[in-house]
Amino acid sequence: MKTTLASLGLVMITAGIVAGCTFPSSRRTVPANQANVMQRADTGVVTQVREVNIEGQRTNLGMYGGGLIGASAASGGRGVGGALGQAAAGVAGAVVGQATEEAVTRKHAQEITIRLDDGSTVVVTQEASGGIFQDGDRVRVLNGGGGARVSMITEGL
Repeated sequence: MKTTLASLGLVMITAGIVAGCTFPSSRRTVPANQANVMQRADTGVVTQVREVNIEGQRTNLGMYGGGLIGASAASGGRGVGGALGQAAAGVAGAVVGQATEEAVTRKHAQEITIRLDDGSTVVVTQEASGGIFQDGDRVRVLNGGGGARVSMITEGL
């Protein structure tokens, strides 16, 4: 039984790692909810940048995986004491598993304050993989479809 639970835990961890892997692409990837949606484009200058984290996911995978690993690690006792120890380890494993999943899936991001050319100010928080911005950068802000995105303005546009 102990071998079966350990094998199941190993399979779940492997499946989680494989599911989290993506293939690299030379093209920029945009969120699916921004495809085929008209967006308003504004231009402006970055006035402030703050480093932040986007909260990670908390799904049942981390909870169940951690619970299985915790319970299987404590499965050795006999009687009521062994069962209580296994249950406590399972609960602790579930809590730790979910917290670990949230920490691992956090994303580095930037909170970007932009003074638009019309004089108004907007703040957009986005994952840092979209570019690292600094004060004084000339940027384009795409707004619409339930979200906003900031990108650098390249010379000649």
